[in-house]
This record gives sequence, structure tokens and C-alpha cells, in this order.
Amino acid sequence: MIAPAAAPTLLRLSDVAAVLTLAAVASALLLPAPYAAVPDHLRPGAWSQDTISAPAALCLLVVNWRLRQGWAKGWLIWAGLVGYLIYAYGLYSFDRVMNPAYPLYLAVLAASVLAAVLFVRAADPSALTTGPRPLPRRAVAALFGLLVALFTALWLSQLLPAMAARQPLPGQTIFVLDLAFALPLTGLTAVLLWRGHPVGDLLAIPMLMKVAVLGVSVFLGTFYTWAFFDGPFLAFDLALYALMGFGPAALIRPVWRGLEVIV
Repeated sequence: MIAPAAAPTLLRLSDVAAVLTLAAVASALLLPAPYAAVPDHLRPGAWSQDTISAPAALCLLVVNWRLRQGWAKGWLIWAGLVGYLIYAYGLYSFDRVMNPAYPLYLAVLAASVLAAVLFVRAADPSALTTGPRPLPRRAVAALFGLLVALFTALWLSQLLPAMAARQPLPGQTIFVLDLAFALPLTGLTAVLLWRGHPVGDLLAIPMLMKVAVLGVSVFLGTFYTWAFFDGPFLAFDLALYALMGFGPAALIRPVWRGLEVIV
């Protein structure tokens, strides 16, 4: 699925991204007031992102180890974890989460983006085929389409009043990343899966993983707001982020079992 000549570079880059991520999370535990630059209502999300980023980085190191042993199908998981790091540290980098660890955020983003670009160049969708178990393409496509519709409406409901008032929103990078990149890619994956296109099969698990890991992170951030930061209990937000996190997570195994890699 990945050209053999490209694999060592991809693995070295993702090793670097994972180790730097662990260093960034550790710095948040060691530095005094690491997220003082983050607006108060967004600070729980920073801590929830660290809660998720540390195990995601450890998982990436384990996946890299397995890939070096010839686990060809593991590249699908690899791509999902790298995609999460791009999004997570893109938020930190572009939202200027300023503290002494800021160069780590930039380095994680740079290594992850370069790894993702090289992965796209080296990946061969024709190496994926369906196995004996059914591949739930349309279920994944329907969930992705629902999430795109819900989050487009949610973000526009916040952006349109701010646009009319000529007032920037705190944490505005999330709207840029979602509306310019993440949601269009999710929608494209949904269309390709619905049509049974091989590129849709290639993107299915990486996108499910990226959306699931990010959704759990945002779910935890909303919960942290209530549990640890004296914020309100936001039942609708928790339900929406639970759908975003645990819905895709529930579909990863059926998709995984429905795909085979031609070695």
C-alpha cells in the first residue's frame, strides 16, 4: 500500500512527531500556567487535547514499530493518528498558544504535515481490496454527511453574527481548519465511499480515526468545563461531541474487518 522506498522517511517523521508531542504534553504538566494565553472558556479544551494527544502519540510509536515489522494494513491507522496531530497542533500553532513550549507545537505540525504529504504521494489505493466481511461504506458515508451538516450549521451560527458585527471570535482557528479543510475532506470521503471509489476506502479508517479522536477530545473538554472549571453542564454539546467521537469509533472495526491489503 506504501511504496517501500518511502516507508523509512514516513516512519522517521512520525517518530519525531510522536516524541515531540509527548514532550509538548509533558511541558504542560511542568510549566506554570501553560495555557494562560488561552481564553478562559477554551482552556478546558487545551487540557482535554493533552489528555488525548499523549496516548495518541504513544499509539503512533507502537504502530510505527509494527509497520517496521511488515504490518501493511497498519498504514491506515498511522494516517489517522498523523491526521489528528496535524489538526491538534495546527490549532495550537495558529491560535498562538504562547508559552515556552510553543516551538514544540510548530515542530509537531511541521513533521506531521510533511509526513502526510509524503504519505499521499506514496499511497496506492489499488492495494486495498474488500475482504469476505461486508464493508459498511454507506453507513460511514451517512455518518460523515451528518457530521458535516451539523458542524457546518453550528460553526456558521457563530460566525455569521461575528461577521455582521465585524468582531473576531476567540479560538477562530477551529473555524478555519474545519470549514476550509476538515469538513470538505470529510464530505469528499463520504461521497467517494457512497460511490464505492477506492480512494474512499483508503480514506475511511484515517478519517474515522481522526474524527473519533478529535471528537473524544472535544467531548472531554466540554466535560472538563463542567467538572473542573465551574462551567455549565452543556447537555446538547456533550451529545453532539459524543456522536462525533464515539460514532466514528464504533465504525472503525467493521471497516477494518472489511478491508484487505494486497501485499
